Amino acid sequence: MAGKFLMKNSVSEGVWSFWTGTNAEWNIKVASLGGRNVYQSAQWAVHKSNAGWQTFRFIYTSNELTTTIAQCLVRSGPFRSFVVWIPGGPLGDLGTIGKSFVQAIKQHLGASVIYLRASITLQATNELEAKLNLRKWKKAKNVIGAALSMIYLLNTDQQTRVEKCSPNWKRNLKRSAKNVRAPYVWENPNPQEISSAYELMDEYKKIVGLSLQRSVSDLQSVISVFGSQLLLIRLDDLNGDPLAIRGALIFENLAWDFIALTTPAGRKTYASYAVFWHLAQKCFEAGVQQIDLSGIDPEKNKGVYDFKNGTGATPIEYQGEWEISSPSWFRPLASRLIQRRIS
Repeated sequence: MAGKFLMKNSVSEGVWSFWTGTNAEWNIKVASLGGRNVYQSAQWAVHKSNAGWQTFRFIYTSNELTTTIAQCLVRSGPFRSFVVWIPGGPLGDLGTIGKSFVQAIKQHLGASVIYLRASITLQATNELEAKLNLRKWKKAKNVIGAALSMIYLLNTDQQTRVEKCSPNWKRNLKRSAKNVRAPYVWENPNPQEISSAYELMDEYKKIVGLSLQRSVSDLQSVISVFGSQLLLIRLDDLNGDPLAIRGALIFENLAWDFIALTTPAGRKTYASYAVFWHLAQKCFEAGVQQIDLSGIDPEKNKGVYDFKNGTGATPIEYQGEWEISSPSWFRPLASRLIQRRIS
């Protein structure tokens, strides 16, 4: 349901309103719009609330139809300043997210200055870029996530999918079958064990400017909030220690690669290939249509890029991160600081 606060859009007869419905009702709205994603889901908001973010939701209604929605994660600063992070959104008609959208959020928060950052997971087009520019949004320079990703389609059986893999990927998948133990669904994951495995991987890889570590508290939050919607696959050595772990967050019939780690011992046995393949098959059996492999960087993280590319996944460029503020002078200052605040 919508709250009493309304803000008309100058382009049409529609209005932006603060939304106060339930989490289940919100997820129905997310699922109904193009570009739906787990980062606009109620589960993601609950997870981020454990890290100190507040959640505010807004909808744009025209002729009694909801055309645009935005789940906003908010942190407050001094002098009634606010940072608003919109992961994966807004969803729907982005022609509505002009001045009236910013003012609706600003007025509801009682902000004197406000900065918005949206991570738009729609395929990048010149038309969408022009639409955002026209509404005074600016392409963010200090980005938090990658705009490039890959989509792994699950619309065919295993044999057809393996034929799409690169020759090297197929060879390594066969090598992974020599592991004494088989990959399995990890029903009761231990966040401390995952965090420790990430630490081992981070020490081994030592990627300049990139930390691969994940905190126990963050992992525990994801496990608790998403429950069975977090599908985790694990492969162990003979001592029961993990060689590789891979997990995806599932929302509706889509999945997002979320946890991916291989220990130094696992690298020697190609364990990452076995767990990815098992994850993909379990997603397929659950009716998932595709897995977003969640970011690639062919230059700074070539090994991960080569692995994902070898699966036969299709590259995609998202519209990426855009920013706007009110007043406008606040945007450059907040943009330089935001990378340290958002995680």
